[in-house]
Amino acid sequence: MAQVFLLLALTACTSSIQAPFQQAIQPNSPLLLSASPSGPPIFDSSLFKLRHVFHHGDLNQPGLHKRYDVIQPENAVWIESDAGIRVQHIRNLRTRNRPIKIHRLKDRRPSVIDSLLEFSRNYPQIWTTSQDEWSLETVLAPDLTDIDTILTLAQMSANAYLEHNDSKDWSNVREGFNRSNPTGFGWNGDGLKGYLYTDDNNSTVIIAVKGTSFALWSKEDTAKNDKLNDNLFFSCCCGQQGNAFYQKVCSCATSRYTCNLTCLKDSMMKENRYYTAGRHLYKNVTELYPNSSIWLTGHSLGGSVSSMIGLTYGAPVVTFEAVPEALPVNRLGIPSPPGTNPDRPGQRDHTGAFHFGHTADPIFMGTCNGLAASCSYAGFALESACHTGYECVWDVVTKNSTRTSILTHRIHYLIDNVIKKWTEVPTCKLTSDCYDCLLWKGISSNSSETSTYPSLQK
Repeated sequence: MAQVFLLLALTACTSSIQAPFQQAIQPNSPLLLSASPSGPPIFDSSLFKLRHVFHHGDLNQPGLHKRYDVIQPENAVWIESDAGIRVQHIRNLRTRNRPIKIHRLKDRRPSVIDSLLEFSRNYPQIWTTSQDEWSLETVLAPDLTDIDTILTLAQMSANAYLEHNDSKDWSNVREGFNRSNPTGFGWNGDGLKGYLYTDDNNSTVIIAVKGTSFALWSKEDTAKNDKLNDNLFFSCCCGQQGNAFYQKVCSCATSRYTCNLTCLKDSMMKENRYYTAGRHLYKNVTELYPNSSIWLTGHSLGGSVSSMIGLTYGAPVVTFEAVPEALPVNRLGIPSPPGTNPDRPGQRDHTGAFHFGHTADPIFMGTCNGLAASCSYAGFALESACHTGYECVWDVVTKNSTRTSILTHRIHYLIDNVIKKWTEVPTCKLTSDCYDCLLWKGISSNSSETSTYPSLQK
């Protein structure tokens, strides 16, 4: 991830201009969490160590599922500095815990939900007509009023970007897997990685998700794979009909600002897409730790993927500077409980999803898509602006006069210049009046009628 930002620093396009695909976010709803001692009781804290790393293959090897076991876990994480130097941070990875409510399916076995997801592609009403299958449950989650807990999760997310010196002896996740092509795999290869941290008694597992790094102008064609997934998930329609720099990744736009939703959903659900890879990752973890509670975290694209997976299986999620993901959440048909509008996933309460970021980060704020934006210049069509769940935002622009720049999107910048320097935790709020892609209309393959694009509204 650091490579792209160092390269982008050489360009003059470090600020972003808001595109017509977004409208300003309306006033936020009342706070969910505060630093006040009132509220649910605080449970005991937990100490975590890195135990495993899972790797799901890239576009060329979607069936690649490998696992690396950490033999001697240590209380340390590695985070890359501005100069690209790996720095070891010796620190107990401790979280303070607190109960929250999540509205989720009663039967959350991946085999069951995956079958329902396939059925819902043709019958999306399945989620809202199955009221008896849902429950509002109290589950243990990270205490997001505690700055040290937030720092722990951020450092786990940062650690997921880096290779380790003992990165050998990977094992096959599934028996009988035949990996005939050794290229394109390893710590530096494309694909989705999940770093697994467990507490002392394995009662809780934290998955820190890393998406593929934004490798721009690389000697290897990794940027093509990154842009394909990003532009599928976070553009209004395949990167078509937007900025001239956008890389088109499919041909689902049928006419001016009209997108074939059937075409788009088919493209997003393929085996080599991040969401499908993330579901495989989650399934592998539940098989390894069947009796453990699972939390997810991640930075940027990894945060967006972790949010999609958490919403699918009803797990607590804490992300950092996640690309706004309400857009793909609706398109993918991720489960939505009765009484909620599946076309407006951002209006849902009790999702268990919390997104941390700051106002100087144009990717997190959903504004890195204008003509002079660095994301656009690099070919990324990041047109989404809305998050699901709760946004927890440090207003560094107002309070610190920090200049808006893509360079502030780096995870170590967030850790060193925001989390460690701010004494208070930001208030977490719903932003239910946020909208994506207002100019677009959607059409299905078996219909000639177009309508306002409901799947692009938060």
